[in-house]
Amino acid sequence: MSIDLAIVNLTAGGLSSGYRKHLAALLPRFAASPRVSRLRVFSPAGSRSVLPSDVAEHAFWPDRDVMSAHRWLRAAIATAPPDVVFVPTARWVDLGSAPVLIMVRNMEPLVLPFGGNTLAESVRNLARRRAAHRACARATRIVAVSDFVRGFLTERWRMRADKVAVVYHGVDLPASGAPGDQPATVPIDVARGPFLLAAGSIRPARGLEDLVSAVALLAARGVQIPAVIAGSVSGGASYQRRIDSLAATLGVSGLLTWAGHLSASELSWCYKRCAAFVMSSRVEACPNTALEALAHGTVTVSSTRAPMPEFFGDAALYYPSGDSTALADCLSAALAFDATDRERYARRGVDVARTFTWERTSTMTLDELEQCHRAPSRSYS
Repeated sequence: MSIDLAIVNLTAGGLSSGYRKHLAALLPRFAASPRVSRLRVFSPAGSRSVLPSDVAEHAFWPDRDVMSAHRWLRAAIATAPPDVVFVPTARWVDLGSAPVLIMVRNMEPLVLPFGGNTLAESVRNLARRRAAHRACARATRIVAVSDFVRGFLTERWRMRADKVAVVYHGVDLPASGAPGDQPATVPIDVARGPFLLAAGSIRPARGLEDLVSAVALLAARGVQIPAVIAGSVSGGASYQRRIDSLAATLGVSGLLTWAGHLSASELSWCYKRCAAFVMSSRVEACPNTALEALAHGTVTVSSTRAPMPEFFGDAALYYPSGDSTALADCLSAALAFDATDRERYARRGVDVARTFTWERTSTMTLDELEQCHRAPSRSYS
């Protein structure tokens, strides 16, 4: 059996870095699979430049209002109905009788809609939460990107357990010998190291207070180590100002470097040269940046918040989320590692990363799509 597959990228126009990596990894594998007879990808016009164009039939709806986009989609799908529709996000649009597989990959609106956000962002998160619940309720099947996500959907939202499957994202191992590119935003004196690294969009859910406070505690102990914070500030400018204010109050402003958005090559350079990667997030669905750190053999210090231990196992050092003293203790231990200790954690990290392959992600996603195809037809229009 092979399926006629339509992928619908229901976004407002942009695609996050993690979303792009997911599509870039899966689209060529879907296109090459004998399990897929036809592959079409429907996306907003604003994403045209970031999608691989040579592995599928692409169609782009105009960047207009949501209702116009939905009408365009329904008309496009109706001209040649697919066997199954894959929506790699938790949003919904009525597309007739084709079974639909959705993916839940953003847990902040579901678990932490307020969490220090501005009023406007909190309102948007509540709208995202409502849209996600509607999509989960109506979808034929749901992909959860971790056991943590699946547990939330089945226990908190009461979704049928047999409807939700865990499909982990993959991670690419760095090319052997590739040094990466030193970011221009990291000062030379910091780049010479050692330094700490955190990466991800700059938002309150990132929990950077833990890192800044731990840097201050280390400084009080006589260990002056800078922290490089990579990530775009889109929507998080007020949070960045709060972190800057905290750093000033604690007297460690000079130890913080806001590196901004970094390319994959620049991030790779940082992973390879930092003394430790710090994952302080209050909520994650699948901690992609930390998986990348493990793939680079970077010593990783993570909060105990789910789903981090689910992914890292014994390849990370852990501290209770919000406990900056415990984080400082973990960082002290990591900084004291000798070459043997660092090599041991590097091997553990790479071994863990090797289990998160895009080939497995592709195969298991196709399994779910085929299950959708076998499900009874149901019309929502």
